[in-house]
Amino acid sequence: MPTFASDGTIPAPPGIGRNAFRGPGFFNVDMTLGKAFGLPNNRVLGENSRIEFRADFFNIFNKLNLTNVQSDISAPNFGQAQGALAGRIINLQARFSF
Repeated sequence: MPTFASDGTIPAPPGIGRNAFRGPGFFNVDMTLGKAFGLPNNRVLGENSRIEFRADFFNIFNKLNLTNVQSDISAPNFGQAQGALAGRIINLQARFSF
């Protein structure tokens, strides 16, 4: 049971308060580029044949985003990040439609 001060104010809760530590900021930008080209009409490919190229970029600026920051003050690695999210990933595609 908490004890109250003589002036009637409520004491602060024990331990570390909510949002007391500012963790690493998360920053991520994804981008997609695509281009489709129509192919000429012929008997083999058909009338509406086309080829499409696409590139997906995830975390395009390759920003390091830290995860699992140790918040237990009794741990020897307090305040250190224990991992990181993936860096830049590029996905290339080509699609042929006929």
